[in-house]
Amino acid sequence: MMVLQLGPWGKVLVMAIGAGVVMITLIIVVCFVGPGCWGYEWMHREEERRRRRQANGYANHIAEDTLKLSDYDYPWKRNHLPSYASHNTVNSVNSTGSLIGRMANHRDSTYSSMSEATDNRSLLSMKSVTTEDSCSNDCSANNGPPVLTMSLQYVANDENGTGRLVINIKDVKSLPSREYAGGLEPYLVVQVARTTWPLHRRAGPALHELRTRTLRHSFNPFFDETFVLDVKRSELKEWCLKVTAYDQDKYSNATELCDVSLALRDVKNLTTAREALTISCNLVKTNREVGDLLFGVSYLPTAQRLSVSVIKASNLKYLEIADSIADFNPYVRVIQLSGSSGRSIKRKKTAFKHGTESPEFNETLTFDLSPSHLETTTFLVLLCSRTLCEASDGQTGKKCKDKCLGKVAIGSHVVGKQQRQHWLSVIQSPRRVVSAWYTLR
Repeated sequence: MMVLQLGPWGKVLVMAIGAGVVMITLIIVVCFVGPGCWGYEWMHREEERRRRRQANGYANHIAEDTLKLSDYDYPWKRNHLPSYASHNTVNSVNSTGSLIGRMANHRDSTYSSMSEATDNRSLLSMKSVTTEDSCSNDCSANNGPPVLTMSLQYVANDENGTGRLVINIKDVKSLPSREYAGGLEPYLVVQVARTTWPLHRRAGPALHELRTRTLRHSFNPFFDETFVLDVKRSELKEWCLKVTAYDQDKYSNATELCDVSLALRDVKNLTTAREALTISCNLVKTNREVGDLLFGVSYLPTAQRLSVSVIKASNLKYLEIADSIADFNPYVRVIQLSGSSGRSIKRKKTAFKHGTESPEFNETLTFDLSPSHLETTTFLVLLCSRTLCEASDGQTGKKCKDKCLGKVAIGSHVVGKQQRQHWLSVIQSPRRVVSAWYTLR
């Protein structure tokens, strides 16, 4: 019997061959077991084909169900007056809402012509539509996000190490539309704050606050305004610019539309460029929320009267317009607007409450409204604070201009989906109070 004697290199060769065989075996096993490899795909090709056929069939089934479900929705026809629906139709729209009873010790003459047998079901609460759905509808109205164009230039002074920052606000394109009828009256506010890296959301108090002029009836305002600020070169990289677009509303507070923040450390060649640097930034829609308001709306066709039942508010951010809770006297003002011109037709307000961030009003405001104007009328609901001037020259209790904290508009032509659905429910369910919570902005 012959025994093969292997030298040192022979043993190394045998070990290398064995290791190679083991490695190849592992690779083959992984290829046939792990997904993504050609061996695995080849073994499971039939199963993958069957899975794709099932997925396609399921997608087609979902599409068919979606088309069928749309038959039960209530598409809003802006060019025609909505017809009244039966009570069953209204209940199907608000099936997810809860029933709330009448308010205790509260009665209004609006319902004098109603039957005394009307039960608690005469008050309906409408399911709130999510903010994301409303935002998606608002954003889809424009071709894209608003775009701000401005230029920056740093002019150095070699004598004392200081310089000047020249900010030129050129224009803004594609601003979002107003929540209700009427054109925009936009203006921009530029806030300069000192911040550190990384950039935090709260960059500290503003060092400078600049404001452009207000332009009327423009979604693409052209400002071309220049501001000059003194700044040391060593402090320039710590500055952050926040540009906010507002809509000047003559009936309420200015509406914050969108904003953008720009850290000057991110602007390349700002201190070395001899010419102004043109910058274009996409503005982000802001979701400023100042509290919640609960109110109900009902329409009486026989008397041609619409009633707004203001119930209560909660979580009001009173520090936006008052120095302390003692100076905050909230009340609700409702303005009836003409849909075609946007002018004020009638105004009514509740009594004010003193020193509370969660007031309860339980008041009803009535407006004369014919059925022919249901399609064109818009109601603007404002939450304001009554302001009393300090005593001067022997006059006490002199009333000053009130401040508006937030607002919401309802009607057939408003932007918000929840507000349009609320108005549709009121029209389709006469003599019933349809209530809903709204976020004030």
